[in-house]
Amino acid sequence: MKLKDGLILREVAGQFVVVPTGKRVQEVTSIVYISSSGAYLWDYMKDHEFQKEDLVKKILEHYTGVTGEQAAVDIEKFLKTLADNNILDDGKIRGQVFVKMPKGTGKDGV
Repeated sequence: MKLKDGLILREVAGQFVVVPTGKRVQEVTSIVYISSSGAYLWDYMKDHEFQKEDLVKKILEHYTGVTGEQAAVDIEKFLKTLADNNILDDGKIRGQVFVKMPKGTGKDGV
C-alpha cells in the first residue's frame, strides 16, 4: 500500500494536519490530524510502498518502551483513519456504488 499523491503534511499550531492539494481536495473533505508518531511514519510512507509490518518495525526502531503488539494495534487504527479519509491507497474500493439495471435484467426477470 502507499499514500495517495497530492497530499502533504503540515504542522499547524503544534498539530500535524494532512492537507490535500489539486484533485485530492475533492476526495479528502475532512480535516485529518495525526500524532507526532503518525508524522514520523508519514515521512517514511510518502516515499515508499509499505505494509503494516514495515510501519511496526519503524516504530519499534524509533521508540523505546513500545511493544510490538501495541504498535500493531496503534498502526492498524492509524491506517484505518487514513483509509477512511481517502488518504491511503490500499487497493480497496470504499464508499457505495450504485448500478442502475434496466428492467427485466434481474434474477427473477422483473
